[in-house]
Amino acid sequence: MNVTVRPADPDDAEAIHALGRAAWHAAYDDVFGPDRVDRVVDQWWGVESLRGAAVAEERAFLVATDAGAVVGVADAGPEPGERGTYHLGRLYVHPGRWGEGVGGRLVDHLRGRLPVRAERLRLVVLAENPVGVSFYESYGFERVDERAGETDGVEHREYVYELSLGPQD
Repeated sequence: MNVTVRPADPDDAEAIHALGRAAWHAAYDDVFGPDRVDRVVDQWWGVESLRGAAVAEERAFLVATDAGAVVGVADAGPEPGERGTYHLGRLYVHPGRWGEGVGGRLVDHLRGRLPVRAERLRLVVLAENPVGVSFYESYGFERVDERAGETDGVEHREYVYELSLGPQD
């Protein structure tokens, strides 16, 4: 694996959008159906929005690349109203690269880019995403809540995970 992790650049936006589409179809077609997945990706992964996120000072927005191709993405920013908590809004790896350690490398690098005042990293994952759930648990995230959620009119269960950002080895 010759993967490099670096800060996202606005020029990466289209590749990140395509990665999001591939990952969402692999993870959620059985939950939402392909048409709904396309709508959600277009809403949540808009190219212009991704360009803006890549330059937002308060965010840590990273891509993993291999031979210049974007194969993973991680994006975290401050959780509004919760001092010391950062929300991991995106952690996705191209489905063809699942199980290769790309996600772990992204989280490792992300942890190093968060401010010293960051105490915990929080995320929400759909219960119907066994690949994501397994990854977060194996990395050391702790499930702290389970709740009802809704995406594009479809109700589902979702898990909230947190990772303590204490001293790193």
